[in-house]
Amino acid sequence: MSVVCTLLGRLNSAYCKHHSTETALLYDLSAAFDTIKHNILITRLSSWFGIHGSVLCWFKSYLLSPSFPVKCDSNLSSFHTSSCVPQGSVLGPLLFIMYTTPLSTLISSLSLNHHLQADDTQLFISFHPLNFDSSISHLQNSLQQIYT
Repeated sequence: MSVVCTLLGRLNSAYCKHHSTETALLYDLSAAFDTIKHNILITRLSSWFGIHGSVLCWFKSYLLSPSFPVKCDSNLSSFHTSSCVPQGSVLGPLLFIMYTTPLSTLISSLSLNHHLQADDTQLFISFHPLNFDSSISHLQNSLQQIYT
C-alpha cells in the first residue's frame, strides 16, 4: 500500500501547471542534498569510494566552504562564502547517491528488499500470512537498526 501511495503522490505533480514528475523528483533530490551532513559525505567519499589526495581536497573545498562571486553587468564582486552547495549542481545527484550507499548496504544485509529514489526510501517484505507476527517483528527490528 505504501508503494502505491508514494507513486500516486508523484503522479499528482504531473497535473500541476509547469510541473511534472521529473521536476518533483529534481526538487526532492536537491532539497534532500541540502540536508546531508557534508563532513559525513567527505568521510564516505574516502572510506567507501577510495577518493583521496587532491581530489578529496577539492571535494572538501566544494562542500565545506563553497564561495562565489556575484556578477552584475560587467562588475564582479569579491568572493562570498555560502553555507550550502548550490541547488541544481551537476554533482548533487551523484554525491547524494554516494552519501546514501551505506543505507542501501545495511537494508540489504537485513534481508529486506528496498528501493531508493531521491530522498524516498521504500522497504519491501514478503511473507506468508501464517508468519505475519514474526515478519512484522523482523520489520520493526530492522527499522530500529536502520534508525540507529
